[in-house]
Amino acid sequence: MAIPVIYSVRSIAVRKGSSAMAVGGIALVVVVFVTLLSLAAGFRKVVETSGSPKNVIVLRKGADAELQSQVVRDAARVVGELPIVAEEGGVKLVVFESVLILARPKRGGGETNVTVRGVPPNAPAVHADVRLTEGRWYTPGSSEAVLGVGLARRLQDVGLGQTMTVGRNTWHIVGLFEAGGSALESELWMDRDLFQSSFHRDGVFQSVLFRAAGSASEAAERLNALTETDLRLRSVQAMTEKEYYRKQAKLMADLITVVGGLLTTIMSIGAIAGAMNTMYAAVSQRKREIGCLLAMGFTPEAVWLAFMVESLMLAALGAALGCAVSLWFNGMKTGMTNWATFSETAFEFLVTPKILATATVLSLAMGFVGGALPAFRAARMKVVDALRRA
Repeated sequence: MAIPVIYSVRSIAVRKGSSAMAVGGIALVVVVFVTLLSLAAGFRKVVETSGSPKNVIVLRKGADAELQSQVVRDAARVVGELPIVAEEGGVKLVVFESVLILARPKRGGGETNVTVRGVPPNAPAVHADVRLTEGRWYTPGSSEAVLGVGLARRLQDVGLGQTMTVGRNTWHIVGLFEAGGSALESELWMDRDLFQSSFHRDGVFQSVLFRAAGSASEAAERLNALTETDLRLRSVQAMTEKEYYRKQAKLMADLITVVGGLLTTIMSIGAIAGAMNTMYAAVSQRKREIGCLLAMGFTPEAVWLAFMVESLMLAALGAALGCAVSLWFNGMKTGMTNWATFSETAFEFLVTPKILATATVLSLAMGFVGGALPAFRAARMKVVDALRRA
């Protein structure tokens, strides 16, 4: 015969102080766990959604990011004339781009690395979802620039109508652009030819990006095959733009997840100890109750189950409280350095149902581990010992 669940509910209500401490400890673990996973999920989303599934990026062979890459002008021109490159109005949809990283003050203090990209006028036609939200596009050949909206929120004293000294030139911010929430929104764009002149980068680019005439993956495979036979392309490699950004996201997301796992494990041990202490105290204070239950005919298994239900209820309350607090972080804007590019990437915390479900399972696991031994102690009590006066 099972002990009614209401018995466990009333026991929690009677011991308000100790129950609140156990619930609070579990809730704190849930908040930390959800926050770290939502940080990784938000970063992964903004990077993995970057790029178009129709685009192919060409880098120096062996390079994992544009900053490590150099594509000579001759090789870039050969790629741009290949039949695998799509056309629009008789014009090839291909861009040769230069990239560098600069340190700039950010709001709230400190410095951050900013990606500065030199692009040709047709860059918005090749990059995915790039559109102006304020101002206008820069005039080719002028010291004007456009700024991603994500970066505009992070930098100090840099915005529409303001200036930014880069290299030997002072660049005037004449427009703000969006890029579908992708990592491109954390970049500063300017005229490529003037960019190369300012930084003495004539003759080389960091990447070649083109819209594939057919499947992007097939176009990348064909180009990689050509690099084995065409001497002019021996130094380059191709991959889909989606694959390129997916590789960038993996390093940071995995790092955050590992660090979050270690921190959560350490905190979980404390929460389990707190829950175990609460349940041991409950068993100690309720010896006579346990003796009465056993004398009334309830089995030791029923007693064990009643205390386990109580512990799991505390864990469920902690999970509910922690998840509710964690939802406050959802959509909060932040930014951090992408270790693959060493540049600032702006993104939002992303609390997903999967993360909340995982946190709930973790809480119940803590409740189970924290309640198992105290419940076992309660179930092993003898009726005579339990009813004996202290």
